[in-house]
Formats: sequence, structure tokens, C-alpha cells
Amino acid sequence: MPYKNESEMYLPVCKWLETFLGNRHKGAAINVFDTSRKSLARLIQETGLIDNLRPEWLSWDIYVDIVGFARTIKSTSIALVECKNLPLTLSHLSQTIGYSRIVLPAYSLLLSPQGCSDSLRSLLATFGRTDVLQYHSEKGKIARSIAVAAWSETAETIELGSLITGNENTWR
Repeated sequence: MPYKNESEMYLPVCKWLETFLGNRHKGAAINVFDTSRKSLARLIQETGLIDNLRPEWLSWDIYVDIVGFARTIKSTSIALVECKNLPLTLSHLSQTIGYSRIVLPAYSLLLSPQGCSDSLRSLLATFGRTDVLQYHSEKGKIARSIAVAAWSETAETIELGSLITGNENTWR
């Protein structure tokens, strides 16, 4: 049955993200939260998950739908997920790019059960403009990119065949 609203996606996406981070960060403490109604800075402050974060975390007054942390003694990797219950648009991508440029997460994902709108799919797939998915680059490293994908409500996972990103290896 289709989701009535995007908030119905949050719990299954949180569960998926916890598994995703756990598989990629063996031995790390994994914490995943629905942050759609709480700023990221406030969540970090309330949970005390400040170890290894850049000092500007205090300024992260953004409301990302879902955030995940993979924490070790030496590092913290952050994952951001924006969920939409409509076909993904350039506007949704712009919102996610903004959040990603602020936080500089290890992973950033934009999901919808309906996948991409025709215009977004055309820009990314037909015209090959996956460069617009990039939000951070460092000399000598692969640029960090947003992954755009359809969410399977029945399988409760991303549909790998729908995945569009500037760095495919991060998500497969």
C-alpha cells in the first residue's frame, strides 16, 4: 500500500540506514534518528554525539529527515537522508545539496517511492549531468555525491536499478 505521507517512510528508511552503516563501518557504534522535527544541532547536543565532529556542528540548524552516525574512537561518519513521497525534483535535489554542503556527510541520499521526476531523470541520466550531485571534493580524493534512488516500500530498501550518483561504488 502506498505511503500516505513521507513520514511513514522514516521508520523503514531508518532501519535500512542502520544496516547500511553497520555493513560499511564494522565495529562502529551506529545511531540513526528521525530528525524531521528537530534540528541536527539540537539532536547532536541532546544525544552528546559531538565526538570527532567539526566545531561548526553547533550551527547545523537544519531539519534533515533522517541522520545516521557511525562512530569509532577516532572518527564519526555521518549519513543524511531526505525522503519524499512525490517524484524527486530539482527542488528536492537543491534542498539535499544545501544540507550536504553544510554537514559534508560521508553519505547523502535522496529517496522517493516514485523515483525521479522526468526532468531530474533527464538531467542526470539522459544528459549525464551527475556533476550536479557533488557536494564536496578534496584534492586526490573521489568527490562526495548525493545518491538519488527509488525506495521500494515492499522490500524496504533502495532500488539499486534506479540508483543515480556521481560515485556508484559508495552505494553498491
